[in-house]
Amino acid sequence: MLDCSASIVVYNNPPEMVRNAIESFLPCALNGVLHIVDNSPTNALESSLIDYPVVYHYYGSNAGYGRGHNWAIKECLESRYHVIINPDITIAPKTIESLSGFMDANQEVGMVCPKVLNKDGSVQYLNKRYPTIYDLFIRRFLPKKMHCLIEKRLAWYETRDIGYETIHDVEYMSGCFMFCRTKALMEVDGFDERYFMYFEDADLSRKIQQAGYRTIYYPDATVTHLWERASHKSIKMTGVFIVNMLRYFNKWSWKYF
Repeated sequence: MLDCSASIVVYNNPPEMVRNAIESFLPCALNGVLHIVDNSPTNALESSLIDYPVVYHYYGSNAGYGRGHNWAIKECLESRYHVIINPDITIAPKTIESLSGFMDANQEVGMVCPKVLNKDGSVQYLNKRYPTIYDLFIRRFLPKKMHCLIEKRLAWYETRDIGYETIHDVEYMSGCFMFCRTKALMEVDGFDERYFMYFEDADLSRKIQQAGYRTIYYPDATVTHLWERASHKSIKMTGVFIVNMLRYFNKWSWKYF
């Protein structure tokens, strides 16, 4: 049995970004395998990865984030843990070892996330409570200069009232880096492939909780995330965000505030 498998789903990401993510994972993963699932229009990335001990899979179309990871998860049924990694992630030394040790000691935990940092070392507030229409609206559409009016609510939604220095349960875990018990992923059938992009992480968090596992934040391990936030820059991606938001609320019930 493999100790730790992992998957990175890419779509037209710069080769140097993907190589950086690979190089940060491989030294950490004892007895592991890393799958690169390429949703790009061409398989041009493959030639830049030939020197790396990874499994490259060219999907042939943009199958979406969740479907891409599901392909890799089904190839890794013999691993104890499976890591969902964004291509813009850099994993700190001993992070995989630390998260694996935590999961070994806490069999009731199905998924754990580390502290996620910006490039300058500051913390990204990615732990969230279950989303509501109100929280999503003010974060996406309210002008930044008006955020001071609802700062207390934003802090609550991003669990800043709990803080980012202690171990605690997280309702909605970010999909940029998820350290999962493979058995738990199998029990919930991985990601719901109806979400092309966005909200698949919120959905997976809830499914794993519904299956009886805890989803935990573990700040003693860290990763760095470049975080492009494409839905804030593109009208098309904003549309994708809204469509998948509707799917999420239709599935888990509508919560307005």
